Amino acid sequence: MKATLLLILIVCLVAASAFAQQHVVVPSAYASANGESRALVPGLMSTGREQILIAAGHLVSVQGQAIQAIEFRRHAFDQPFAAGTAFLTVTMSTTAVDPLASSQVFAANVGPSPVQVFSGSVSAPASPAPGTAVVAWVANNVVRVPLQVPFVYPGGTLCIDVTGTLVPGQSSSFWTADAAVVASDGFAVDMGPGTGPRANSLGQWSYIRSSELSPGSDVEMSAFGEANSFCLAVLGRPAAVPIPLNALGIGAPGAMAYIDEVYHSNLAILLAPDVPIYQGGIGYWDLFIPNQAWILGAELATQWLDLMTWDVSNGIRWTVATAPPSLGISQVTGSPLDSVGQRTVNVAHILRFEYTTP
Repeated sequence: MKATLLLILIVCLVAASAFAQQHVVVPSAYASANGESRALVPGLMSTGREQILIAAGHLVSVQGQAIQAIEFRRHAFDQPFAAGTAFLTVTMSTTAVDPLASSQVFAANVGPSPVQVFSGSVSAPASPAPGTAVVAWVANNVVRVPLQVPFVYPGGTLCIDVTGTLVPGQSSSFWTADAAVVASDGFAVDMGPGTGPRANSLGQWSYIRSSELSPGSDVEMSAFGEANSFCLAVLGRPAAVPIPLNALGIGAPGAMAYIDEVYHSNLAILLAPDVPIYQGGIGYWDLFIPNQAWILGAELATQWLDLMTWDVSNGIRWTVATAPPSLGISQVTGSPLDSVGQRTVNVAHILRFEYTTP
């Protein structure tokens, strides 16, 4: 009889261990290390949508397992974070899309059999300042999303699609999640000043995010000027020396061209942002850098022309990184009302997955 009871006990313990909760952090290097950057959890501080595409290499231990929860860890700012609540809808799928080949179009990244795994409110805890220590994966440091429908991960690129909506009166004044960054050897330098009243002391009114000059990413080019003005953004070959536009009969006084061969152009409207203290307009041009060998190390230049005043922006020469980023994760962020977002391949949320054997 005792032997029978012992056998039953052993069977129960084995069964319990088979269903024991396990965890994996993606990227794994950050399981016990703080991230270099930060990212918003949609809905906590602002309404937004975010897709996270994770390469299969990060999830080897999870293949064939049932994902039960997703956790976002707070960033290691040495200050307390205020509690808050967000309403989240989370859909998961597996897709053939490689993270470096992901699209700005949200729908293009979703796999053929998406599953809504969560819909409801989640809480961000009041989190004390962590000091200099590594932020631990404990309750007062994480936003936990317990899946209402466990997702059995079959392998391939995992697509996590999160839409977060502000809960009136319950948003956090400040709660940012930890994010990983991989360095890029792409860089941008100014070639010379622009003209016009919106230029700063260095003659700048156009900019490029040098951290996004990686194959597989979208380089964000921006210009600041008069609200509702039309500007032409021009991409081309950097000129060896500035070209006086007045000599060609165009341009404002002192205007210089820093491009001597045009490859592509884009018409943009500088729209007034939703920031009362800023009185001008902002325009954007997102240009996809393909993950192909021919673009590695390519040198290009960008300049903007104001079509209302004929002022020109500063010229920017930029060089694409010589190798694709190694993060193996891409993110597409934007508004829930839009079909297209902003993609990045060298900055991503640090996530912890809780999983069990189905």
